[in-house]
Amino acid sequence: MDTIPLNYQLTFEPDLKKFTFDGNEAITVECKKLTNTISMNCAEIKIKSLHIQQGKTCVNATAKTSEKKEQLEIKLEKKIKGKATIHIEFEGILNDRLLGFYRSQYTQNGKTKYLATTQFEAADARRAFPCWDEPEAKATFEISIIADNRFSAISNMPVESKKKMGSKTLYKFGKTPIVSTYLIYLGVGEFEYLSGKVGKIQIRVVTTKGNKSKGKFSLALGKQLLTSYEKYFGIKYPLPKLDLIAVPDFAAGAMENWGAITFRETILLYDPKTSSTRTKQFIAEVISHEIAHQWFGNLVTMKWWNDLWLNESFATFMATKFVDKFYPEWDLWNQFVEDAMNVAMGLDSLKTTHPIDVKVNSPAEIREIFDAISYDKGGCVLRMLEHYVGEPNFRKGLRQYLTKFKYKNAKGQDLWNEIGTASKMPVSSMVNSWLKQPGFPLVEIDQNGNSLSLKQKRYLLEPDKKHAKGLWMIPLSIGLYDEISKKMFSKKSMSVKLPKHTIGFVANFGRKGFYRVKYSEGILLDLKMLVDQKRIPEIDRWAIQNDLFSLCVSGDENVRNYLDFSDAYYEEDSYLASVNVAHNLASLYFRAYDEKFSEEIRGYAINYFRKILFELGWEPQKTDKHTDALLRSFVISTLGKMDDEEVLEEAQKRYKKFLKSPKSLHPDLVEAICSIAAWTGNSKTHNDLIKLYKTSKTMEEKLRFLGAMCSFKDKKLLEKSLNFSQTSQVRSQNMQLPIMKVASNPYGKQILWPWLKKNWKKLNKKVGHGNPLFNRIVASISSVADDSMEKEIKQFFKKNPTPGTERTQAQTLERIRINSKFLRRMRKEFKNA
Repeated sequence: MDTIPLNYQLTFEPDLKKFTFDGNEAITVECKKLTNTISMNCAEIKIKSLHIQQGKTCVNATAKTSEKKEQLEIKLEKKIKGKATIHIEFEGILNDRLLGFYRSQYTQNGKTKYLATTQFEAADARRAFPCWDEPEAKATFEISIIADNRFSAISNMPVESKKKMGSKTLYKFGKTPIVSTYLIYLGVGEFEYLSGKVGKIQIRVVTTKGNKSKGKFSLALGKQLLTSYEKYFGIKYPLPKLDLIAVPDFAAGAMENWGAITFRETILLYDPKTSSTRTKQFIAEVISHEIAHQWFGNLVTMKWWNDLWLNESFATFMATKFVDKFYPEWDLWNQFVEDAMNVAMGLDSLKTTHPIDVKVNSPAEIREIFDAISYDKGGCVLRMLEHYVGEPNFRKGLRQYLTKFKYKNAKGQDLWNEIGTASKMPVSSMVNSWLKQPGFPLVEIDQNGNSLSLKQKRYLLEPDKKHAKGLWMIPLSIGLYDEISKKMFSKKSMSVKLPKHTIGFVANFGRKGFYRVKYSEGILLDLKMLVDQKRIPEIDRWAIQNDLFSLCVSGDENVRNYLDFSDAYYEEDSYLASVNVAHNLASLYFRAYDEKFSEEIRGYAINYFRKILFELGWEPQKTDKHTDALLRSFVISTLGKMDDEEVLEEAQKRYKKFLKSPKSLHPDLVEAICSIAAWTGNSKTHNDLIKLYKTSKTMEEKLRFLGAMCSFKDKKLLEKSLNFSQTSQVRSQNMQLPIMKVASNPYGKQILWPWLKKNWKKLNKKVGHGNPLFNRIVASISSVADDSMEKEIKQFFKKNPTPGTERTQAQTLERIRINSKFLRRMRKEFKNA
């Protein structure tokens, strides 16, 4: 870059009646070379006037904007070099697409209200003001906002001065440290605040009127996290304040704007009376994730978006680490393995996956990589790395990295160098084998006496020669009660000697490594006994059947072998293994839903689920473990959908009671009970659920009823629910939910694709171009289509381009083929029985 921004002085005046804003900026820049053209990013903005000042001289200039390139080009009548100031007056739109500077609508006491808020990551600051909109162009910002007197205004720094100007107020905010444009925040609305202090730092939860009492949990947790992160990183929080802001319309879950973090309301507001256990946990994880970013991402920022994963996976990993410190009883690392690792491996075993470290050029490509590879696989790789170098070395390297690069930009390689130096281990070569290539390995193991022979190859659910390449540096760990052998496995094959008299072993002990294991038949028999007797840790009990199930999907293993192996988990007492075996059995049953052999699978599944429900009981107890609440609602709703008569009857009874007295049902059970009521329900039930949705006070409650509405067997009612999701009653940020729920309902299979085709243009408009949620909608098609529809789906996407979902489209088609092949293999296997 020949022209570098040093400081922005910005004034914004939003108009929440016309949905526009006026802006005024003075950018101090440094021209490194003699130049007569300056170009910067600018989109959807009208330039009203522009001039350039150098010293005392005013340089005439003309401005030209290109919507396609999202650029503003300034031509000067003479060449300049050194410091100069660009003065621009402009106006923009407060759009309703949840990006840039946008408006958010909500109702209060029956009145429609608006607030203005921003979402600039990855490349949408350019929709609010002309700027150099990339992570490396860090500068300081002095922001002012002019707002109607009934509103208050928020930005990254505290308010320095307030001045009344008739019916408006001018807010001047403090000067920021140097920061990237994507982390700038502007907010204007009728807010209320819940405040606290951590040392000298003011910390607030900001909500629309009437909601601040639901911010108590978040405020207390935010304070705890701020001090814990300061200790862990060895660096004080760099700003004088931190706001946690609840925004009614928000596309992502949350955004780490420096000092002004934004959240969906359901991820910040917690009401002990109506919120579920899952919500409380999710709020804690997301707040922890966003506060970690204040150092990792905001203080030290990636040079370019190919290192986005480092930002996100690091925050994902740290979030789990810290919430686990405060709530050890939540069993969070085990849940991390069940959720993050499972999801990441599901995506990464496709040919259409991408490496963690991925080249991105355009803003649309950046949006595409906010996925399970960047967040979850990255988080798993960091967990593997921490285990490999040891916690103290990992932390020491991290502190060195943050200290060395604070207020600057860094590359992933810079972090590996610091952790490598701290641990004196080959960190760089180990980590790069997981970052630079797509996919992950399958380790196949055979045993002869106390000698093991191991092979590694790329694991794919739809294997072919073209994609079979890959060699990883695997930190191989073997153990039973504890680790008995640790080796670096970096060739195609190797052998390992076990200590004499080893009674059994697990490879990938503690499931720290991001790879799957295929054991020979003999080893599996031994393992089945060890699982049954609980002689191996719960995470390894989980891992063995988790790998076995995946091998059924890829065609390396038979479903009957899995069903047979699942018997060993009948007395399972850990959440992790129980929930995964349950998920896998249910998934087999619903895959085979219309097949003759589904009864045989149902037998296994229903026995297993009944056993869990018998242990847990229907009523939440004071003595329950945190994870019991998560398991109970899943087990009840699945048994209902397996048409278990006792469960159907009990659920009906509770539903009728709930309609009369809503407090009779624990928040953790509301969605499960209402879903079962829908499963056996009629149009009256549908009307009840719509009424419950409309009269719910909180967004969290609304989403439960919206979810339950997608559980009908009656296809007409399912269509009615989908159509309801298109009305103004459902926020565009929640559009993907009903579609995903109908996709997972066996009765939604025939109707969803025709409905999507018919409503695609409407959806595109409602969800918004380039909205990350559109990827979820595209991905849901893999649950309802089979490979006979592949051509039609491809054609449809060709005719209806949805930029930013190209990669998801390819992954969806691959998943459709994998599911279809799996079902055909199951038919063959059960027919030959």
